[in-house]
Amino acid sequence: MTDQSENYFHYWGKAAPLTNNSDQRSYHLLAYHCLDVAAVGRTLLMKDHFLYEKIISPTLQPNDDSEKNRALAIITHLLALHDIGKFSGRFQNLRPDIMKNLQGRTCENEYTVYHDDMGRLLFEEDLWKRAWADNWFGLNPADNPNRWRIAWRPWVFAVTGHHGKPPEKPKNNLTLNMLFDAGDRNSAIAFAEASAGLFLKMPSPPALLGFSATTLTEFNRTSWLLAGLAVLSDWIGSDSRHFHFCSEPMPLEKYWNTYALPQAENAVHDAGVLPARVSEKTGIQGLFPKISSPTPLQSHVSVCELGPRSPRMFIIEEATGSGKTEAALVLAQRLIAEGNGEGIFFGLPTMATADAMYGRMEQAYLNLFMSEDRPSLVLAHSSRNLSKKFRNSIIFASDALIEPDWKGEASGSAQCAAWLSDNRKKSLLAQIGVGTIDQALMGVLPFRHQSLRLLGLSRNILVVDEVHAYDPYVHKVLETLLEFHAAQGGSAILLSATLPQKQRQELIVGFCKGLGIDAGAVKVQKSDYPLITCVSREAVSEIPIDRCEQTHRTISVECVYDPSVVKAILSNIIKEGRCACWVRNTVDDAIETYRELSSRFGQDHVMLFHARFAMGDRLEIEHTVLDKFDKNSTPEKRRGQILVATQVVEQSLDLDFDLMVTDLAPMDLIIQRAGRLHRHKREGRGTPRIIVLTPSLAGTPRAEWYSTVFPKGAYVYPHNGQLWLTARILADRKKITMPDDARLLIEGVFGDDVQGEIPETLTPAELQSDGKDMSHRAQANLNELKLDEGYRSTPAQWMDDARTPTRLGEPRVTVLLLIWDGSALSFWSSHKEFAREMSKVSISEQKISEESGYGGTLGIALEQFKQTLPDKGRWQVLVPLIWNDNEWCGCALNAKGNRVTVHYDPNIGLVVNKS
Repeated sequence: MTDQSENYFHYWGKAAPLTNNSDQRSYHLLAYHCLDVAAVGRTLLMKDHFLYEKIISPTLQPNDDSEKNRALAIITHLLALHDIGKFSGRFQNLRPDIMKNLQGRTCENEYTVYHDDMGRLLFEEDLWKRAWADNWFGLNPADNPNRWRIAWRPWVFAVTGHHGKPPEKPKNNLTLNMLFDAGDRNSAIAFAEASAGLFLKMPSPPALLGFSATTLTEFNRTSWLLAGLAVLSDWIGSDSRHFHFCSEPMPLEKYWNTYALPQAENAVHDAGVLPARVSEKTGIQGLFPKISSPTPLQSHVSVCELGPRSPRMFIIEEATGSGKTEAALVLAQRLIAEGNGEGIFFGLPTMATADAMYGRMEQAYLNLFMSEDRPSLVLAHSSRNLSKKFRNSIIFASDALIEPDWKGEASGSAQCAAWLSDNRKKSLLAQIGVGTIDQALMGVLPFRHQSLRLLGLSRNILVVDEVHAYDPYVHKVLETLLEFHAAQGGSAILLSATLPQKQRQELIVGFCKGLGIDAGAVKVQKSDYPLITCVSREAVSEIPIDRCEQTHRTISVECVYDPSVVKAILSNIIKEGRCACWVRNTVDDAIETYRELSSRFGQDHVMLFHARFAMGDRLEIEHTVLDKFDKNSTPEKRRGQILVATQVVEQSLDLDFDLMVTDLAPMDLIIQRAGRLHRHKREGRGTPRIIVLTPSLAGTPRAEWYSTVFPKGAYVYPHNGQLWLTARILADRKKITMPDDARLLIEGVFGDDVQGEIPETLTPAELQSDGKDMSHRAQANLNELKLDEGYRSTPAQWMDDARTPTRLGEPRVTVLLLIWDGSALSFWSSHKEFAREMSKVSISEQKISEESGYGGTLGIALEQFKQTLPDKGRWQVLVPLIWNDNEWCGCALNAKGNRVTVHYDPNIGLVVNKS
């Protein structure tokens, strides 16, 4: 029999939606939900020893079995108190029918304070007194209780803030007595005491915990992971498919053993979040049996000494085509096998590079882990549902888990647990995650559920590709991410072909801060290339690697100052039956060039590729570009073809051109673009050649040296001085020899020693750009979370996600293109599954900011159409297009509120003109 004086059974925690056919008992008692979540957290820690050590070892310091049992019991007990704020009548009255049924009353006070905030207040004012008086946590009573209270506070915030952000103090001076009546308060305390009795009673109490000089720091640092564990446990523990509603009182111990623990075992297993065992296949030959001749880099990482088990970071600098991705996977698997991680997350600059990496990983990841453990491979970015490969990879634990968009069994080799696939916030919990670097950066910015991202990342080896490709804001946030990652026991591998020494130094300092190493004592020494830098608590070592002969080649460089010369060269390319690419620095320049060249040479010879197409059209164009210019393209398809493109061709796509033309851009991008030349062996190609269209280098440059030739490009690349250094070194050397020249070219533009060689006329603009970069780093510092402050609410942070960007830059909006036929609206794309997503295009907010007003039939139809959209049209600008004078036209408002005309052509993209 259950003692009816246990009033905590008179409170509900979860309830089915209220309908006319609702059963009054379709609810789950609050005490049971609390135990469900605690059981999930306990199961995760018991089955994931790596995570257990990260949270418990630094703080509760268990040395023997009794201390380990106490540590696990404390975490379990805290998780059981995560919803303690729901004992307030304000929350209970969200379902007055259930409250009336359980308590015979309702509550008149509105639910204006979230239950996590109320839980924080209850713990600080009531539960901490009980915890100290009854010594729940085994603390030394001789210590100052206030010091311990401050130390435990971020852990309390971590469990009560399980909805993704730290709990706040209730506003409007609401006190505990205003939020809880006496009965609710007593019931909450009674449940907390019952939980302590269930979990914290030890047959042989272990030694008392003493307060030390590092106690505050360790509790603050681990609170980020405990917050992630609380979120994950609550998400899994709230799944009614595993945790069936129970409204019948029974002893807590009975429910715990009979229901909570067994159900948690099944739920955690089905979620796919447990670590997979590492495959016995190791080294480059084991993971990539088709590679018969490993590169020097790949051979090195297969056998190099890793040192003792501890966090470490590797920075790999090697030329494109040297097998850096394969080397990173080999190194990551070795680190996992040594106990330095459980999975891998690949962070990349763009969605296109992430898609490309996902395709490469689809086969490779199966060799990393034991296949019978069914490891998951997750694609993580905002448009991942457009990837058919990813959709087809999702594996459902049962028919009940099948979601409308993803019916059917998985096909192909990649697999992903359905629970992991339904939210990008869970992506970092998979054994292998591939996504934009933004998904990881959100872990150190005040985004809701950032702690869940940090939790997943802490278990993974973080691999960042193209680490040189980020602006100062992102670079600074990445430094902080490395600090968090190192402090939480994580390891990282950073890849680049063109990383400046200064940036390498900054990344090393970020990781060293997390390790607790004096960053001022760490200095990069070597300028060899290729190079591996290894950072650990023991040392920072720089290891030169033999160059890869497959990547060794010389590219002829010709600087030209007249666009007509470029057009004459392209004319000869067409006549000779070869192919070329002209990379322009802005979309508008690319469109203008396409129109001119297609008019001159014919549309059969020229095509356009940039980012300002509707997604469906862009994917079709990308497919066509690959068909014409990739490794397997035939001479017939390539003959006489000119591609006019923007930066979209710099990364991810395996394109191979006979000739490259580029607008002057920073040196690292010139090298990147040159990498699209002669990537594969073909007959009779001669020496690879890149044409650089640049302002003249004759005489002293004027202040507007660059903007005179590239007025639009000057907004994209504002560092005039570094552009001048790039042009000078290319004009002087007339060639690029890789990898021999890599360090010379990069440091010859970005190195501190050469900045004094910038002409005085360009110095003011360069200083202005430097100042802007510094302000962006300062803004990143302001936005970032602070590791040693712990999981707590801080001023000016934890606001709406949109207010804290993962990247700075020109604000952009999403335009949703529609077709108006005079009577009805439809999406621009006719895609069967994703017509809405395929009709979207991103554009500068300066060009299009708001919808234009529509009256009459179109205005009514547009408002009705918005109601059919998931967000009711709030997060995009809808532009209805009308066929007029042989083109699709619409209208919108720009950032100044002026009306603009919108033109769209599936071969040209989106063009905006003043009305």
